[in-house]
Amino acid sequence: MPLTAAVWDLGSSSFHVLVCQVGADGSLRPVSRRRSLLNLGAAVGVDGTIPPDRVRAALSAARRLRRQLDEHPADVTVALATAALRDAVNGAEVVARLQRVIGSPVRILDGPEEARLCFVGQRAGVWSPAGPVLGLDVGGGSLELAVGDARAVTFAVSVPVGATRLRAELAVGDPLRPGDVVSVRSRVAEALAPVRAAGAVGGLTDRVLASGGTVRALARLATARARRRPELSSEVNQVELPSGQVRELAERLAGLTLAQRLALPGMPGRRAPVVAVGAAILAAAAAELGVDRFVVSEWGLREGALLDALARG
Repeated sequence: MPLTAAVWDLGSSSFHVLVCQVGADGSLRPVSRRRSLLNLGAAVGVDGTIPPDRVRAALSAARRLRRQLDEHPADVTVALATAALRDAVNGAEVVARLQRVIGSPVRILDGPEEARLCFVGQRAGVWSPAGPVLGLDVGGGSLELAVGDARAVTFAVSVPVGATRLRAELAVGDPLRPGDVVSVRSRVAEALAPVRAAGAVGGLTDRVLASGGTVRALARLATARARRRPELSSEVNQVELPSGQVRELAERLAGLTLAQRLALPGMPGRRAPVVAVGAAILAAAAAELGVDRFVVSEWGLREGALLDALARG
């Protein structure tokens, strides 16, 4: 009988549950996905804590998602908490309450481990050369970068410049004001200065693996525009986004209101409120690191966490 594995991703923008069947060769076949949009990263970005109403919403979302596992019982369950719950003053307390709802221990990932697991998923999700590559993930609460090959990750770091987080911390306008874009670029440049100084990504920026909701949204916008058929743009794995195209998309999105963004062909509705900030982060990261092109991986943290857990037995 096939093994069934589930992962809880208690993220800064959304809570997700992914259930997969595991093939004899270790492959993952998704059988169920559920998500609940919470934007905890925005609350943490404002005052460093998760307020009571957001805690209640998080617990309610976890109860709804928990019912998914009643429909798809899992042999292996992995539960992870990322930037918002990691950084919130009351994060450990909220995680303890979530554990009781979920029924499984929740592991609060530190930044480097989150970056490592994102990279494991990215590399498994798209073709990569045998040598070292750079992977980047734009999340709601943080930006992850990792360098590695098929055998090991040699560098991993997380910096606090996620899309949901900066949108709240900088109190950006809608559309973004010129000063908002400058502020996002400044925050990204400051956060990535140690990465540049370490020289860890040198020579690896021609082809950078990229994942996360912002990246997928930009790829859908790009493919919908190119094909003029939005219904064909949902599958974006291995889509290439040149840095120039990312910059153009970021500039365009910065000038649009939420209603205008929602009207764009290929725009995921749940991503529209934060995609302008996320695009500005990705464009700034490309400029700071000298990225030539991104290769989109639809796999990231969740798949990487499952593959890692299965590899560890």
